[in-house]
Parts: sequence; C-alpha cells; structure tokens
Amino acid sequence: MSPLVSAVIPAYNAIDYIDDSLASVFSQLPRLALEVIVVNDGSTDGTLEKLRTISGLTCLTQCNLGPAAARNAGIRQAQGEFIAFLDVDDLWPAGKLQKQITLLQQHPDAAMCFGDCRQFNNEHQWPHTLFEEGGHAGRDWGPGPYVPDAYFQLLRSNFITTGSVIVRRQILEDIGGFDESLGLVEDLELWLRIARHHPVLWSKDVCLLRRRHADNLSRDAEAMSLAYLEVLKRQETGCGAELASRNIDLNAMVAREYREMAERALLGYSASRAIRWAWRSFATRPSLRALWCLVLGTGQKLRFGNTPT
Repeated sequence: MSPLVSAVIPAYNAIDYIDDSLASVFSQLPRLALEVIVVNDGSTDGTLEKLRTISGLTCLTQCNLGPAAARNAGIRQAQGEFIAFLDVDDLWPAGKLQKQITLLQQHPDAAMCFGDCRQFNNEHQWPHTLFEEGGHAGRDWGPGPYVPDAYFQLLRSNFITTGSVIVRRQILEDIGGFDESLGLVEDLELWLRIARHHPVLWSKDVCLLRRRHADNLSRDAEAMSLAYLEVLKRQETGCGAELASRNIDLNAMVAREYREMAERALLGYSASRAIRWAWRSFATRPSLRALWCLVLGTGQKLRFGNTPT
C-alpha cells in the first residue's frame, strides 16, 4: 500500500536525539499509512550506525551537505501524497499528523499546512507558544484556516517552523525543493515560493515541540539576518513589479533588518559591526534610528577602542 504521508528527517550528529524524535513519529495516533525517511547528513558520532539498528524506516546517507540537501534527498525518495518535515532534535506532539492531514484533505486547493510550535529544553517548556509570543493567529490571520496574503505576510516575518509543516508532494515536485545554495533561511525561501502561487493553511494546534540547545543553527542571529537579507534580494529580482503593485517596500524591510543588526551589535559592544550595519541601514533607507545607531557605535568605538569586529 502506498503511504499517505512521508516523514522526511535530516540527521547530523544526532545520536542523543534519535530515539526520542523517532518515538514521537512512530507513536502518532490514529495510525496513518506512514513512510519514515531519515537522511544521515555525513554524521561522525555513530548516528548512521544507530539508524541501521532501527526498523520501520528508510535510511539514506550522504556526505555533509546541510539540511536543505538532506531534505531534498528525502523528498526525492518519498512516495507519500503528503510530505511532513521534522528535524531530528525536535518532536511531534501526539495526533499532529491526523489534525493537519484532515485540514489539507478538507481544503484540496491548499498547498501546505503549518501549525503552532512550543519550545523546550532539558529543564522545562517555554510558557508561551510561538503563535502566542508573536500574536499572529488572531491579529494577522483571522479565524483560519487560510492565511490571507501569505506571501506578503511571510516577507515581513517568518512565522513558519519547518517541523510543523506538511506539504503536498506534487507541489514540491512542481515548484522544486529547498534551495541548497542557502545555508540558513532556506525554509523561508521555499515557503515564499509556495505561498506566491498557492493558498497556505494554518492550524491552531501545537504541531511541533522544538528543542533549544547550544548547537541550534538558528542561534547565530547575525548569520540568520544575513541569510534573510539574501532571500529579500531574491524577491526583488523575481517579484519586483508585483511587490510594487502591492506597495510592498523591500528597501524598508532591508533597512529595518540592518538596523536591528546594528542594535544587537551595540548591545554586544561590537562597535565596528554596529557602525557597519547602521551605515548600511541608513544608506538603504535613511532614518533617525539608524543615524542614532551610527552615533552610538562611534561613541562606543571612541570610548572603548578596539571592540569585536
């Protein structure tokens, strides 16, 4: 019997997380026709050997090419009508597959469905979900399940966590998978491509438990910002006329991101970085806040001398 859902899980040096992650997948109820594909992305810690001892999954292996390439390898292998993503250090809450698949079956025009996310670490769970922290559900999306103007909303804020997403496989085949040239924010770039052409659904349910730990790729705020800026530049190249017709000002978004990078650098007493990013913000779209960051950065540099660059 062909699977209904293919779970695609990239794994790199994940020996500490494999058991919990896969348990959250295999324990999904009610049971669906589920295919589980784990892509070992060049692990060196025994992850591959561990995976080979676990029954009920397909294990692919490749040299270390990053999560985008690993997910794409899983997508190419997948046979399910739907593809659900999960990072190997995260968990799926009970019943999440059934809830999201039901939404997609009820709304066959939608390409994908994402849900809420609760973060946790070894000590506790965060008291508020990401939807609650961002205020998106009621303020931006209304009663649901469709996200209005999903493409334009995603430009302003990446509110989708990859492990909460289920996509129709045919859509991924038609539009292409993750852009492997992007080391970060490759998920946002794909959601934007999908949302530009297809409706997107959201679920009010918590559909992902995201583990926070020292090795999370998203901990490097500056690298995330630079990757986000690259994605914005690509939108200008491919969708400039459409954005202009909707009065979407990408320059304002770029200037805001540079300014926020400058503000973070000031908090870290990295004056050289603060000056660099504040100047780029001001050159892109002059503002008093960017100018003030320039003044503060220069003051820090004069007062403290050489600071981290």
